[in-house]
Amino acid sequence: MIAIKKFIILFTLLLVSACGYHLRGGIDLPDDLKNIYIQGASSQLTESLKKTLRSSDGGLVETPEEAGLVIQVIKEDMRRRVLSLSSTGRANEYELNYLLDFNLIDAEGNQLSEKQIIELSRDYFNDQEDVLGKDNEEQLIRKEMYRKAVKSMITRSRIALEKGNQ
Repeated sequence: MIAIKKFIILFTLLLVSACGYHLRGGIDLPDDLKNIYIQGASSQLTESLKKTLRSSDGGLVETPEEAGLVIQVIKEDMRRRVLSLSSTGRANEYELNYLLDFNLIDAEGNQLSEKQIIELSRDYFNDQEDVLGKDNEEQLIRKEMYRKAVKSMITRSRIALEKGNQ
């Protein structure tokens, strides 16, 4: 019986690895994107970028000279807006808006593209009875928005580097 369980586990692992499964957040990075220096970003964006790079065999470096790519954040703004009110005047729905403007600079200090703009928006229902749960939900939504922005930054960086190398 134990041998059958071991066989099933081993077989499942082989199937999962053969189908191209990879951990969430992992991205195949070219060499120029393995070492990134980010300038002017919030701690949340920096931490999200660090986690994504770590899961992709890359990392953030301490100085621009060590980096294959420099991301220069011009503007970063996370805002929350009330979408609807209840009959008692409390917020029923909120909308989170995230704006990120940044430049991409290569290792030699050349700007790789025009200023990049990422805008993300997400709304959620605010249950008046579960205040703590909704606060946690908002934090999770914010983290997910930062993850999406990081993936978009990396994708745009990859495209800009490919255009620069042609």
